Amino acid sequence: MGQRVSLTDRGMWLDTLINTPWLLCKTAYAILIERAAKFAHANGKRLKIFYEEAGQKEDRDIEEYTKQLRSEGMPFDRNNAQSYSGLEGIEFQEILMGEPKRITKSVPMVQFSDLMLYPMAKGGYDPTYPPYDKLMRAGRLLDCHVEQAQRPSCGIKYSCFDQKRNGPE
Repeated sequence: MGQRVSLTDRGMWLDTLINTPWLLCKTAYAILIERAAKFAHANGKRLKIFYEEAGQKEDRDIEEYTKQLRSEGMPFDRNNAQSYSGLEGIEFQEILMGEPKRITKSVPMVQFSDLMLYPMAKGGYDPTYPPYDKLMRAGRLLDCHVEQAQRPSCGIKYSCFDQKRNGPE
């Protein structure tokens, strides 16, 4: 396992692995799928993954990340990420349905998700941003359906903004 180095200017962690760079896209994907899987499971459902076609390499990455989640669970150090209650591979196997399905922009739901993404990202550091505020008040975001105490492990993951939003862990 690699050495952990603190980036004090943001309070974030960086894995320094010899010849193995840590991919932010892998981190974001794992957290997104895990939070969606936890929500589906808590509501007695299973999860089917659809993703927007991006390119051959990127599409293969999504499929590989999903295989790794099913076999290994969350790709983080269990001790350092203990407070997030990361799912194990067997849990992903039980919750995820089939293989991820690639779709194109012609599918209206993909366009809809684009409209939600920016307000969610900006809401991470500016909860007064009007589109984010409206989505929250309308009950359209995951955090509206997760108890406050469960948001750090089951709600929207705002990454470097989490400490600002939730206080130190």
